[in-house]
Amino acid sequence: MTLQTQNTVLIIAEAGSNWKCGTYDDDMKCAKKLIDVAAESGCDAIKFQTFRPETLYVKNAGSSDYLSNRGLKSDIYEIFEDLSMPYDMIPRLADYCQKKKIKFMSTPFSVEDAKEVDPYVEIHKVASYENNHVRLLEYLADTKKPTFVSTGASSYDEIDFLIKTFGNANSLQLMQCTAKYPCPIEDLNLSVIPHLKSKYNVNVGLSDHSIDPILAPVMAVAYGAIAIEKHFTLDKTLPGPDHSFALNPDELKLMVQSVRKAENSMGSGIKDILEVEKELSQFARRSIQAISKIQKGDEFVEGVNFEILRPGKKSRGIEPRFLNSLNGKKAKTDIDIGEGITEYS
Repeated sequence: MTLQTQNTVLIIAEAGSNWKCGTYDDDMKCAKKLIDVAAESGCDAIKFQTFRPETLYVKNAGSSDYLSNRGLKSDIYEIFEDLSMPYDMIPRLADYCQKKKIKFMSTPFSVEDAKEVDPYVEIHKVASYENNHVRLLEYLADTKKPTFVSTGASSYDEIDFLIKTFGNANSLQLMQCTAKYPCPIEDLNLSVIPHLKSKYNVNVGLSDHSIDPILAPVMAVAYGAIAIEKHFTLDKTLPGPDHSFALNPDELKLMVQSVRKAENSMGSGIKDILEVEKELSQFARRSIQAISKIQKGDEFVEGVNFEILRPGKKSRGIEPRFLNSLNGKKAKTDIDIGEGITEYS
């Protein structure tokens, strides 16, 4: 099963928690603005996140060092409670996405979340830290919908387990991911993409947390990724865990353009003379050409009456690889200087 649209890489604009900005009405306006930006940038889908703190962490989980370093020193439970999207926003945002002609997606973090999301999405997504959530995997597998599963902070043993648990390889798509925010370029490990594809016989994409808008997405396309997911925001300076490493609207648009150009450069994968090469191929590629006037019955002698030369506007002779079959043969017709010597001469 492919998730590509018109044989192109599926580009997912990850809104994450970047819709959160104030009151419920403010949040809706911000979320719709994010949808507008993603659609205008040419993305195929926009993805939010659906979670409840009570089904994520134990209540006394404490504070995250990672988030504390970003100025979010509150208890992790409180942070996720604040960033939790009300369930009633899901159908409203899905409807708005439909109007804007962009796919709506939202990552569920529990079976309850997945049940709320499922009626409104064509494609599911599992976050890296949820790819061992057996009950969630089982539920999503039962939906039979295409499902991307990120593989950040996962080993092959753990990926083996999630694939076995998911059970339906036809709808499962893996996403190479490094669970670091932002991810240093040297830790992207993009060359694992074809290995994952070969090892598990599934399509593979990239969930990219690096800051650069071009490098990882374009290289992932070259490695055969069928989807690219990237965080974006309206403003990198806004408070929240995901803004600082996300792309701004201009960078998102640049990423989409770069991915599409990368796709166009891939070609058919079959090595042959392309239509755009034919004119110069005829003009400049070497062949066997007469260097003196050859009379019918003359013997062909390399360096005397023929050479391996570029023909330009003259007729092309046989390919140089057939040189040995020509030496010692006699011309069957007169050949003018510069003209190609063919096997029919």
